[in-house]
Amino acid sequence: MLNGPTSDVWITPWVTELEGLGVELRLGAAVEAIESEHGRVTGISGAGFSDQADYYVAAVPVEVLRERIAMDELRRHSPLLAGLDALQVRWMNGIMFYLRRDVPLVHGHTIYIDSAWALTSISQRQFWPQFDLHAMGDGEVGGLLSIDVSDWETPGEFAAKGKVARQCTKEEIAEEVWAQLKAALNDGTEVLADANRLAWFLDPDVVAPNPTDATNLEPLLVNTKGSWTHRPPAELPDVENLFLASDYVQTYTDLATMEAANEAARRAVNAILKASGSDAEPCAVWKLHQPGGLPFQVAREFDRVLYKVFGSSHGPLPTVELKDGDLRLNRPGPL
Repeated sequence: MLNGPTSDVWITPWVTELEGLGVELRLGAAVEAIESEHGRVTGISGAGFSDQADYYVAAVPVEVLRERIAMDELRRHSPLLAGLDALQVRWMNGIMFYLRRDVPLVHGHTIYIDSAWALTSISQRQFWPQFDLHAMGDGEVGGLLSIDVSDWETPGEFAAKGKVARQCTKEEIAEEVWAQLKAALNDGTEVLADANRLAWFLDPDVVAPNPTDATNLEPLLVNTKGSWTHRPPAELPDVENLFLASDYVQTYTDLATMEAANEAARRAVNAILKASGSDAEPCAVWKLHQPGGLPFQVAREFDRVLYKVFGSSHGPLPTVELKDGDLRLNRPGPL
């Protein structure tokens, strides 16, 4: 969790740091093509500009690299880059509700397991001790509820009844999400009240026109079965001077998260240090920590063996349950 608004505690300080180090930021200059010869990048270009460098880092999402940047020659040379087409992305976008009175909910994330649109939420203000929301904007906002919508293909139940999220207007999305939250939280007690809601803001990456399907400018990589072989490493073995830093890169984290993108970036930095012959200390890279200790390790191993033995059978699979320090095998029917 960030300890304040994203721009205040992350983006602006990072931009200031980069500019202090001499980095030239060209905002609004989208790279549209990567030129190459024999597996070596010779330049990049976009609307009204072109540039050359010794080394290049592609720190963009997978759909941007494969669909919005022309690099036909490089894809022909590198099977790993050509294999990006096999990776799947799906929608997971956010909406924020601004509240007059703060509603902390829980000290962490909430998952609404039975919500039609697979909602999760975080009540932000409790994690921002140095920021007074009433000192921002018009001073009316006292709380901020941030929600992820992870299912855009299931019909809504309330304001958008019968319509999937991607076919809704922005207003319908806001009303349906709010109604699903109230249905989950207002169980005998009014946790969320309509009178407490000031405004909402939907991720601008969800773009109209509607009522036809909306477009998502920033879908999320989904780890599907067999996708690991189509995910390239940060250092491409068949490209000299192009390195990849994004959540689709092969990492120990192995999930489309900021942590995975961060690890990929550290791997890209280390690859540049090696390629340039630098004696600078490389970035640390460590394996993903599995919490829970020995009992959970044993349970996971049981689960792995059970899936290997019974995974291809029909009907429900046996499961492992860890309860009161004991491992129990649940057998749903004859094996």
